[in-house]
Amino acid sequence: MKKVSVVDLKIGDKVVKLDKNWLDTGFFSHHFLIKDQSVIDKLKHNNVDYVYIEYSEEEESIKELYSGNAESVINRHREEIKKNYINLDEVKNAKVIYTESVKVVKSFMEDIRTGAMFKDGAVKAVASNIAEITMKNKGVLASVTKLKHYDNYTFQHSMNVGIFASSLAAHLGMSHRDIERIAKAGLLHDVGKMLVPQEILNKPGKLTEEEFRIMKNHVQLGYDFLLDNGVPEDMLNLTLQHHERHDGSGYPNGLKDEEISIEGKIGAVVDIYDAITSDRCYHKGMEAAQALRLMFKWTDSHINRKVFDFFVMNVGIYPVGSLVLMDTNELGVIGKINHNKPTNPTVLIFSDKMGREKPIQIVDLSVSAINKRKILGPVNPADIKIPSKVYAYIEKMNEIK
Repeated sequence: MKKVSVVDLKIGDKVVKLDKNWLDTGFFSHHFLIKDQSVIDKLKHNNVDYVYIEYSEEEESIKELYSGNAESVINRHREEIKKNYINLDEVKNAKVIYTESVKVVKSFMEDIRTGAMFKDGAVKAVASNIAEITMKNKGVLASVTKLKHYDNYTFQHSMNVGIFASSLAAHLGMSHRDIERIAKAGLLHDVGKMLVPQEILNKPGKLTEEEFRIMKNHVQLGYDFLLDNGVPEDMLNLTLQHHERHDGSGYPNGLKDEEISIEGKIGAVVDIYDAITSDRCYHKGMEAAQALRLMFKWTDSHINRKVFDFFVMNVGIYPVGSLVLMDTNELGVIGKINHNKPTNPTVLIFSDKMGREKPIQIVDLSVSAINKRKILGPVNPADIKIPSKVYAYIEKMNEIK
């Protein structure tokens, strides 16, 4: 449990105890979820000053990551990683599912552009696959989202938002049904762009003020299109709200944090992350650590801090497949993300401090009592020979079962 002031409560907190006898308040139970601002207002109206909330291990690890030293933690790992080091050929199932699903996304998005019949069944099938895999392994699909090319950006971006959103929903403890619903919402979040003139959508330079106004209208266009085509309204929050911002500076309705749904909050985080880490025909995407550092600065202004914290646990500071240097001068490859402790992944050590190849040693850095090693930073693998069996281990560690 953690004691917090009522004024510091946030939507999503689980209250387990009040600072007053239940007879002295208007609450029949002292165990409840803060679903919206009205619950907090009711606590204030009943003169409740403090409550005790459930404090999970995940939130404890977030505190470790961000308390006092947030900038330097991410800053230590912000050096540009020239490429995503994961060998996607070794994660065959996830790669095939991803690439085939992008083709489906491209097909139904282009149907919308040309005025053909909307293929709701195709979207549902992709969302169902994403949800099923995410329930088995929250990060396996997220690990292949770097399979990006700017010529397919619009379609891959929609696929990636669906993957990241569903994975984040899983980390937030949502049900299988909600994970599938959010996956589908993510796939559909940008359908309105298919109704924007192509010369504006694909313009390589800066948009004029009028062009930007037209581009922003994609949110409302997408919402109206999906509603007219029978998509349930509870699946449209992400479409309508993924450009809303914590401080009310977003669009289309200028909503503030307490007015934005959880789907909108998730959508904002994953949409921004994938957009700024993607290569486009007119700019190079940021590396993951650099993007996370920038987004941390935007918490409580553009994006919800708590949702972002869970997202950091989701993607990790070190991508799977990255070559890293340990403080022992050993070399290793990130084999698996430890979502509860994102700066302490599982590493496959293959080279000793003299640079000589050694038998692969699997080291879980989250078990600090046993493993004393620390990661100093990522290493460019261009001149390093990494044994092929390292990737066989990675495939085994991240395979879909």
